[in-house]
Amino acid sequence: MFDNTTIMVIITTLTVIILVIIIVVFFSIFQNRKIKFLFEQQEIQRRFDDEIIKSQLETQEQTLQNISWELHDNIGQLLSVANMQINILKPKMSLEQQQLLNETSEIISKSLQEIRSLSKLLNPEVIKNIGLVDALQLEIDRFNRLNFIEATLIIKGETQPIDQKDEIILFRILQEFLSNSLKHSKTNKLEVKINYEENLLMIEARDFGVGFNQEEHKIGSGLINMKSRATLINAKIELLAEKNKGVYLTLTYPLKENHA
Repeated sequence: MFDNTTIMVIITTLTVIILVIIIVVFFSIFQNRKIKFLFEQQEIQRRFDDEIIKSQLETQEQTLQNISWELHDNIGQLLSVANMQINILKPKMSLEQQQLLNETSEIISKSLQEIRSLSKLLNPEVIKNIGLVDALQLEIDRFNRLNFIEATLIIKGETQPIDQKDEIILFRILQEFLSNSLKHSKTNKLEVKINYEENLLMIEARDFGVGFNQEEHKIGSGLINMKSRATLINAKIELLAEKNKGVYLTLTYPLKENHA
């Protein structure tokens, strides 16, 4: 039989063990609730950030739409009137002056064509109606009309439906990349490839210009905008650059997930 001292030791030990177990359980519950709370806070913050970005993008798209209307309705009309006035003046001028007016009229006509083309690509409603591929083809054609750059668009695979809002975001990302390449890369060649796979849309865009050293180059607002837009549509974006070897952009967009 156990003496009283042994019984007291056993009871004390059991009590301590039970207390330790209770403390561990409560601590575990507290930690789980704390982790759950932190995750919830992170999710709330993520949703808040997404809403801010969406709001900013909607504002940008509305601004671009307004600019598109201004270009088409106001500046386009002014150039059309200027061309009409030149045509009225031509019969009253000498042959030499008529030749000069013809050249001026041709410049105005080309400017009018470029403005109308640009106004289409700035208008999100137009991009919704014509789709990603046709919008990109218009942009590529516009670049080729500049006569100092060769731009190509390559489509592979069977075209699949994409949410219209996502199409606008994908187009804006590529438009930003192409515009930056035109301004800064000093390239004479641009290439865009779109590959429709079973569940993915793979987009590659490349210039063959001066590039830059990624370790030394600060992240600019253009890249931040592209990454923010990609995050909203669950797309992965990667930008690779090397000095004197150009810049390479890859976009991976999950087709079925977003379409569903």
